[in-house]
Amino acid sequence: MKLKDKELWLELYEVAGKIQKLEPWKYLWDMDLLVYLCQPLNEIFYCSVMGHAGLHNAIAIYKGNQIQGFMELAKNQIPEYMMLNYQECLMCNFINRQSTLPKNREIIKELGLSFRGTWISFESFEKGYEPSTINIEQVKTMIEALKNFYMMFRAIIEQGIKADFENGEILARHYDKEKKLFLNYPAPLMLPEKHYDTIRVDKEFEKEMMKLPQTDMELEFEFLNYVPIRIRENKEKDGRNYYPRARFIADRKTGFAISYDLINKNNYKDERDYIMESVELLVNYFYKMGRPKRLYVRDEESKIYLEDIANKAQIKITVRPKLKAIDEFYKSMDRMM
Repeated sequence: MKLKDKELWLELYEVAGKIQKLEPWKYLWDMDLLVYLCQPLNEIFYCSVMGHAGLHNAIAIYKGNQIQGFMELAKNQIPEYMMLNYQECLMCNFINRQSTLPKNREIIKELGLSFRGTWISFESFEKGYEPSTINIEQVKTMIEALKNFYMMFRAIIEQGIKADFENGEILARHYDKEKKLFLNYPAPLMLPEKHYDTIRVDKEFEKEMMKLPQTDMELEFEFLNYVPIRIRENKEKDGRNYYPRARFIADRKTGFAISYDLINKNNYKDERDYIMESVELLVNYFYKMGRPKRLYVRDEESKIYLEDIANKAQIKITVRPKLKAIDEFYKSMDRMM
């Protein structure tokens, strides 16, 4: 490890140790967000404290649009094996040695640190990947975010600053250039907008769809999410393991799996190419079997992509975090593994 990198890691562990002594999980729930408007990095960090309910203690740092996945998890009962698709963040963990990633144990040893009982370690959660050790750029990000989280939390317990978390407020922090100081204050929660491109179809497509019979079938369609199946060959140059994508069409009423594929990311050129290929698969099924009465998808992102197609084909589209037929198929796979 380079000397500069070691100094950064030690700085990160120092601020994490200070946070550990304050035990913020005794005061805050995971939905009590502390938000830092970071001018040096031109970024917004949403900080969520885990552990108030008695589970493992941690500070999760969501950067910008990543907070959308957190809110999706908070409002919907996403199946556990699907959570990896909605939890993108950097995390500071306060856990036991056995739960600490082997790579993190190596870093701790190289830094000359030691822990008794509770270990401090850092993980990166990225959609489509196994949790992994953070890289040096993420170390810098965590230092900035956690230093300011520490100051915000101190403002709560030492200065009595309050935010009405139960009614949607957050505690915010930013640097005021005119006053030349940091300000901590309650504010309404503002979420960054996340834009998805609806796949547009023309009048000719609508005419073709109207020629097809409409059946009483209700289909479930999954195509954007990854499943936590580890494939040995699926590894990046930096050592991170990545998961396959699941593409699934199922009959909701009968539970019958019509089409199921695990897709390796090397099998398509880019995200748009994969989405168009997946939608084409669904539309080809319409041509073969007729238009279903209803189409179920797991989240708003899937719905937005398919909305124009469903409207033109006069198919009702519904969001359900739990897809009855598809989830049952996943469970049966899990029992066989």
